[in-house]
Amino acid sequence: MGGSDDSGGTILRFPVVRRATPSIEAVTALAPPRSLVDSLLAEAGFEAHDVARGFAREFDYLVRAIRIGAGSDDAVIRLRHLLDTHLLHAMELCRAFQAAGDRLVKLEVRMACADMLGGPGQTALRRARHEFRNRAIAARVAADAAMGAAEALATYVRSVAGLPASAEAGPEQLQLFAAVG
Repeated sequence: MGGSDDSGGTILRFPVVRRATPSIEAVTALAPPRSLVDSLLAEAGFEAHDVARGFAREFDYLVRAIRIGAGSDDAVIRLRHLLDTHLLHAMELCRAFQAAGDRLVKLEVRMACADMLGGPGQTALRRARHEFRNRAIAARVAADAAMGAAEALATYVRSVAGLPASAEAGPEQLQLFAAVG
């Protein structure tokens, strides 16, 4: 667990949280299910949008703009860095969603065990549910946006490489990024 340095002092190692490398697969695993988010949106009276398709369209515009100014190779590299940033942000939002879910469940169990049905308990529960809903929606939107960006970049890389565009956006397309990034 620890060691010692040259002078005989004790060195304690602090626990290090190892986080998954940002990837589409990791975001997909961490993101809330679409069905949950759809029901939360309907319950709150919000309108659902196809974020993945919208973000793919916007990312495609960005690809073309950078390609005009910097060339195809530089466009792929720049956009891969941008995609990595979106993936990292999506993973952070997904982790925040999961933490909010954990807090909500703990609070519900604590309230059930203590039969706290009165004012402060209900207020805390209402806040926790509100936070859970907002974080679930934000995490799903960020995950869909990252997937849309990955799909657009994969399509662009395929077109530059002269490969046929795939109608199916899947993890196998991410292998194209390894040669570029």
